[in-house]
Amino acid sequence: MNEQPLEPLKRHPEGRALRAEVDLGRIARNLVRIRSAAEGREVWAVVKANAYGHGSVPVGRALEAAGAHGLAISSLEEGLELRQGGIQCPILVLGGLRPEALPTASAEGLTVAVVGPEHLADYARILRAHPLRLHLKLDTGMGRFGLLPSELGGCLDDLRRLAPWIEGAMGHFATADDPDTGFALRQRRIFDVCLAQLAAAGIQPAQRHHGNSDACLRGLLDQDTHLRPGLALFGLTNVPEGRAMELEPALALVAEVARVKAVPAGTTVGYGRTFVAPQPMQIATLACGYADGYRRDLGNRGVVGFAGRTFPVVGRVSMDYLTVALPLDTPIAPGDPMTLFSSDPAAPHGLERLAQTLGTIPYELSCALHRRITRRYFS
Repeated sequence: MNEQPLEPLKRHPEGRALRAEVDLGRIARNLVRIRSAAEGREVWAVVKANAYGHGSVPVGRALEAAGAHGLAISSLEEGLELRQGGIQCPILVLGGLRPEALPTASAEGLTVAVVGPEHLADYARILRAHPLRLHLKLDTGMGRFGLLPSELGGCLDDLRRLAPWIEGAMGHFATADDPDTGFALRQRRIFDVCLAQLAAAGIQPAQRHHGNSDACLRGLLDQDTHLRPGLALFGLTNVPEGRAMELEPALALVAEVARVKAVPAGTTVGYGRTFVAPQPMQIATLACGYADGYRRDLGNRGVVGFAGRTFPVVGRVSMDYLTVALPLDTPIAPGDPMTLFSSDPAAPHGLERLAQTLGTIPYELSCALHRRITRRYFS
């Protein structure tokens, strides 16, 4: 997978130049591949956390245009941002809402997850004047939000009162990426038992979705009518099935060189003097730091791409800047662009490889990208 050729970065009034390059065409193609793998099931495309750092409104528009049934987010604020961005498709608030927020959600045409038994009576009262669609969340083993199977029987009377507004039922896999599918299959059985209990009470949600990205890629959808991918839309999945499907990472992070200078052997770089130049070299300072979401612990561990090669990040990453070491004979000048996160998953500075270096997951790195970073979109 080849990287896009880099253009010179435009300087901004404050003198910094840092941008995330987001390929909306890749995201749309990922959606098509995922839906094909799910045998045409409709897709709730998860764009919470600013679309995993990619930019919720532009990504949401692209997914809506590419045929997503709806978008799923975590909070009321995220849903309002999408509506204000002109998105018309259904929007599901996965994290549920307090009763006092329901009138606003109703006015904006949002769909809301019911995540516990606490406010069922309040919901039934408020929805008479402020109707909206509900998705009942069942806790099949994730242990966070959702009605436990042991709670369901005691809630059936309240749920019957909510039945006119209950459009869907949902769960959440805890181990869909685990090669051992035992626990995932157990969650499936619990989900089926809960659905049967609801049906016996006269509650039959038209939509059922338990499958996240990895469940879809691994064929764990069973009787789901819809699926709920998030990270796979952005090409960020570590399961072999995702790589076999050729899902495409859609994000690159590019920073300009703010300063470059030759230094003699023995020069120390950055806070704490954690790097000492072993020989004469060039030090390039880039306008990106941990305030932008570039992890501080990539200092002396990460690499960046420049002119078809990679070079090490040296010294500690500071709030607004990081430093890179290059040989003296490497042509480089202020304003030149360097790639901090590559959209090539095999590159040493791709999100997957950097995440492995840090012992984390690639979407932790993408979600951390601050909104102060300029985002440039193309297809």
